[in-house]
Amino acid sequence: SAEANWEYMSASFVKEMMSCEARAIAEMRGEWERPQSTALMVGSFVDAAFDGPKTFQYWLDENSACLVKRGGGLKAEYARAAEMVDRAKQDAVFMEFMRGQKQKILTGSIDGIPFKCKLDVYRKGERIVDLKTTKDMQPMYKPGEGRLSFADYWLWPLQMAIYQYIEGNHLPCYLAVITKEDPPDIAVIQV
Repeated sequence: SAEANWEYMSASFVKEMMSCEARAIAEMRGEWERPQSTALMVGSFVDAAFDGPKTFQYWLDENSACLVKRGGGLKAEYARAAEMVDRAKQDAVFMEFMRGQKQKILTGSIDGIPFKCKLDVYRKGERIVDLKTTKDMQPMYKPGEGRLSFADYWLWPLQMAIYQYIEGNHLPCYLAVITKEDPPDIAVIQV
């Protein structure tokens, strides 16, 4: 909620502040709204698919207007998202890392500053897993920093460090990654 965003910092807000402070503050104040993008919707589709059948069906019902073609059937981007999910579900190792409590919300503080986080998959005493979708797993160029791994480019290690700190036990952190390539590639990467 907007109230929680004012009360607690989050990894998303920290990353946004590193990108553009003015936009981050404007978004928090409700003066600017992030445009809905197909890339974010594909990521949400994949997240919902791994959160369980009821959650996925609810997500599909809520978003059907932008997912379905006029004549019926999923638009190409979401058909690809379904392929991404199917590909990941065929891999026993990937699915083992997806086992655990889904969308676990934690709060805590870092240097006295209240933080909130939502863990995609939490195995108490074992690990934290964040599910990510990406175009591919190739290095990316960031002005002033050069070529970075795709994970570093998106600041995912920083996000996982915040999760790890808030969780309090410094559990191992993993990215469960599915690419949008044809065919989709998958990886489980320890951060």
